[in-house]
Amino acid sequence: MNQQQAIIHKFRTVLPAVCKWIDETIEKHEPQAVLVGSLGFRRLPQHYSQDLLDNTKVVIVPRVPFPPLRQLGLQELAEMEQMPFAGITYKDTLFLHQSHLSESLYFHEMVHIVQWERLGVANFLLAYGVGLVQFGYEKSPLEQTAYVLQENFERAVVPPDVIHVIHERTDAIWSQVAPLVQRSDDEN
Repeated sequence: MNQQQAIIHKFRTVLPAVCKWIDETIEKHEPQAVLVGSLGFRRLPQHYSQDLLDNTKVVIVPRVPFPPLRQLGLQELAEMEQMPFAGITYKDTLFLHQSHLSESLYFHEMVHIVQWERLGVANFLLAYGVGLVQFGYEKSPLEQTAYVLQENFERAVVPPDVIHVIHERTDAIWSQVAPLVQRSDDEN
């Protein structure tokens, strides 16, 4: 088994613990959560359905919560625990740093909401983790999709059917990750 396959196997092993941490984090912050659709953004509804915005929660925090990867045995990604994130998305909930509340950041994180919905929890986490290992944070494919579309949003040139674009790009990313995950499963 090569190093990449070993890391993917490790991801699969710790996936239940990461999912538990995510669920506990969302639950802990539930009292502070508000619906993105209630915030009165002018441009977000031009790109995301009101239903999606009304089913997406946001929590404003002084420090964006990130899973304790080192503690969970993912030393390869532990340096990310110290990164000063402006925002992060877990399932249907955005966590945004209190000093980064632009509509552009909301747009970026909404891309991740669509990716989570498209892939489901386990596949999103696997695709995200594989992308981090292969390319690093800023060049990881799921992040690249969000950053490119965020830049388009800032320049007011978002594709007319952005959800379809996100689905296509997410499907393409998963089509590259799925064989790696399958190979890891086959070797164990």
